[in-house]
Amino acid sequence: MTVKTIKNSMLKRSNFTLNFMLKLLFIPIFFELVIGGSGHYSELGPLTLRMFLYFIAVCLSLIFYFFGKSIKKNVVIIITSFTICCLLSIFIGFLNHAPISAILEDFKPLSFFYILPFFSLAIKSIDDINKINKIIKVGSVILALVYLLVILLLVTGKLDFLSFYGKQSEIGEVMFRNETLFFYKGFLYLCVGFFFFLLSKGKFNFLVLLLLFSSIVLTLTRGFILFTLIILIYYVFFISKNILLKWAVSLIGLFAIIILVPILFETLGDKSDSDTARYVQIEQVISAIDPISFLIGHGFGVGVPIRKVHMELSFLEIFHKQGLIGISFWAGLFIHIFIMYFNIKYKKYKELALPFLLSVVFIILQSMTNPYVNNPIGLTMILITIVVFSKLLDFQKNFKL
Repeated sequence: MTVKTIKNSMLKRSNFTLNFMLKLLFIPIFFELVIGGSGHYSELGPLTLRMFLYFIAVCLSLIFYFFGKSIKKNVVIIITSFTICCLLSIFIGFLNHAPISAILEDFKPLSFFYILPFFSLAIKSIDDINKINKIIKVGSVILALVYLLVILLLVTGKLDFLSFYGKQSEIGEVMFRNETLFFYKGFLYLCVGFFFFLLSKGKFNFLVLLLLFSSIVLTLTRGFILFTLIILIYYVFFISKNILLKWAVSLIGLFAIIILVPILFETLGDKSDSDTARYVQIEQVISAIDPISFLIGHGFGVGVPIRKVHMELSFLEIFHKQGLIGISFWAGLFIHIFIMYFNIKYKKYKELALPFLLSVVFIILQSMTNPYVNNPIGLTMILITIVVFSKLLDFQKNFKL
């Protein structure tokens, strides 16, 4: 056996081992991202399970590329552009005398972006995309069932509210609406799961959609309810060709407007304090604009008086800290996603891609009022969608359209 043959054999074994590790790691990473909120429920000392898995994923990606695995051109461009934007914002933050801790606090959630090459390596086939679909659906149902179970336990007194409130406030994953209802950071995937079930076939899908939408309403989150309904209505009346579905949504919508909407507004209560805080943030960001900051921002670590660190409005924070350059990066990323979707012509792949697109649209809309696009919870679906669409376009080349 020649030296070249031995090297080739070792390389094949290494690639097989790395491929196996990618498959083994992807499912727990993605499942944890879907149901894990900000990751604080799985803390391992100073780190969370998410941080630990992220570190392994990034290291594994580097090893894989070290063994000669090529990286897709669009992934290289996206990662390079993102890195340049972040380095510029870090540098500007230093120039503006931002504390190092504050700069790191801004960069930390964005650093999740570097898991993109791992996603690109791990997702290789239609089966992998179907697994993503399944994980999202199973995760959203788990979130809904656990939420409804906790509500039932609180209502019946089986779970003591004060003890529950104290423990959850300490962890920091939950915001309480009242003594029964609350909001969990991972509930974004109730809405994402809703879109995946909406575009799936199955005799129990309607019941699951009712379960998910009921859970969404019970979060008392206006953005979740409003944007889910907007995307649902758009899909039903402008994309779907199902006449029965159009009539069903119309009748249910009429019933909701007459009976349920007044009840919902009464339950939501006064949100003026929350709205006022957002208006003040907008005013303070506008007042801080100058010709230079308009272009490049004030840098990481530089907040506004009402929000020294993160803001509720993702795009407002991006503009304040990264300026027009930062906004242009995200706009370019979303345009890239839409262009890829419209270039998918094969019918089955188009159907497979649509729930991902609707989920990204939802995250964009939701990020106008809440911080999702620039943290791992929202970034996960954006990055996964980029990879899924890239793979579908590659697979499509094997078909004559």
